[in-house]
Amino acid sequence: MNLRFFLICLFLFFVPAAFAQPDPEADLAERYFADGEYEPALNLFLKLHSDSPSEPYVRRIADCYEKLDQYDEAIRFLQKAIRKDEDNTLYPLLLAGVLEKTGELKEADKLYDDVITRQLMQEGDFVQAGVYLYQAGKLDLSRQTYLQARKRLKETYIFANELSNIYLAEGDFENAAKECLNIYFENTDNLGMANISILNITGPSTQTAIERVLLSAIEARQNDLGLRTILFEFYVLAENFPEAYIQVKAIDRLFKEDGERIFRFAETMRNNKNYDLANEALDYLIERKKTSPYFFAAHFEKAGNSERKAFDQIPADMAAVQQAVNDYGRLLDEFGRKSQFFDAVYRRSSLMVFYTNDLNGAQAELENILRLQQSLKPEDWAKAKLLLGDVLLIKQEYNKAKLTYTEVADAFRDRQTGAMAKFKLAQLAYYKGEFNLAQAQLEAIKDNTSNDISNDAIKLGLLIIDNTGLDSTTTALEMFAQAQLLTYQRKYTESMAKLDSLAQAFPDHPLADEILWEKANIYLKNNDIQTTLSYLERILDVFSYDIYGDDALYTKARIYDFTLKQPEAAMQMYLEFLTRFPGSLYSVEIRKRIRELRQG
Repeated sequence: MNLRFFLICLFLFFVPAAFAQPDPEADLAERYFADGEYEPALNLFLKLHSDSPSEPYVRRIADCYEKLDQYDEAIRFLQKAIRKDEDNTLYPLLLAGVLEKTGELKEADKLYDDVITRQLMQEGDFVQAGVYLYQAGKLDLSRQTYLQARKRLKETYIFANELSNIYLAEGDFENAAKECLNIYFENTDNLGMANISILNITGPSTQTAIERVLLSAIEARQNDLGLRTILFEFYVLAENFPEAYIQVKAIDRLFKEDGERIFRFAETMRNNKNYDLANEALDYLIERKKTSPYFFAAHFEKAGNSERKAFDQIPADMAAVQQAVNDYGRLLDEFGRKSQFFDAVYRRSSLMVFYTNDLNGAQAELENILRLQQSLKPEDWAKAKLLLGDVLLIKQEYNKAKLTYTEVADAFRDRQTGAMAKFKLAQLAYYKGEFNLAQAQLEAIKDNTSNDISNDAIKLGLLIIDNTGLDSTTTALEMFAQAQLLTYQRKYTESMAKLDSLAQAFPDHPLADEILWEKANIYLKNNDIQTTLSYLERILDVFSYDIYGDDALYTKARIYDFTLKQPEAAMQMYLEFLTRFPGSLYSVEIRKRIRELRQG
């Protein structure tokens, strides 16, 4: 195989000067030919060939004669070359090509047939002839050459790759696929090459033929792991995921694998947002592979899929959220609430706090895992503490929440986790109307935060500054902070009443856009999409270039994209966003989504 590849490359990329000593005349002849000056090129090539006869010069001379329409001279020259080198099988093919152009079709066909069926004997001869005929556009003759090689050399699968390319060029997708498999049948070490060859020719117009070939091959070789692997990966590429799943299960059962291939398939399905099929594959692992190294990972991945599915739309799918909570719960019941399963505890608790409103259940989970402080990673301990602080804040245990946040802030004084704790302390002070204290906390973290914390801190800081220096009272901001706290505590009716009172009491206050944004989010959380959109539209109409302009357009686009399932409208909004808010933190995510939509 390696020798054949070398011979093909040698013939494909051969240039006359490559095998000669540096010769200014040869270089000049090539330049003449490249520039279309065939007369001077011919004269120089004839001289060079006379001084040092060689096959490359013969080819160039024949080319020059043809370019000059001097077919008789070309025929005489090639006939003479054949007489001088009777073993050279390329010269008759060159001659046959010239005869075709002069209308001597029978004579040309006779020459082609004679060379292919009688003169070609060695593998190198077949390579040279097959490549020449392919380059000349004579696919039928090139195919005959390679098939004849199989008979002459008694090698069933030789030239499979070359034949596959020919069949593909001819539109014979079935035989092209068969030849791709022959690459594997010739040598099972070539599985990767054969697999790539199949995948490279897979497309909408070829899928049916390829599938037919693969199924037929597997019917004849039921226990061939390589063939089944090729079929499985073909189905994945063709996005025929149900059939891919059938194949990956068959592979796992037939060859008694440890579940890795099933798990990787589930990951692929998750990446394609096909959560139902991903979970079906994970259930297979959970039910049948209790000793597999992927058993726990399957549990965790399945719970994660329910969570991902929940947040694939706006607002979150609450049924999927509850399913995720239940799945994480089953995982922890199965494996125990141990420090190594912290992520499951944390994810479950977070969903219970912010979505299912099971504050007591979340608090119990967090307090239980925090008892394992000695075996927890410090960052995990801090995450659990901060979330517990959030629970206490929502439950209106403000002093306990403050102490909890402070404990983390002190323990992680100069780290990002500490900055997050200080931001939460600032939020708590803001909710309680202690605006100077909130500003002091925000000031302490402004130069020591990640982008996400920094952005939130900047927004909160600007909100306080903008609404505490314009008049002698902070009543409006206090009311707004109270409304936001009520929203955070999921007391939406009370929050909305507070916001309405604020808007009525201060109709022209600078908080107008913040009030609209808060209301939009409350309606969104309650799945009132049309009212949400009406508030977002008001923000974009009146406050487009204020602090919530980019948030409003981003949210509106995502609603059209993921909730209303109108990707064309969403695309227009994403493109509009990049024009109106080029510096927004959402820009990276929007560009990614635009690429996904364009790819279909």
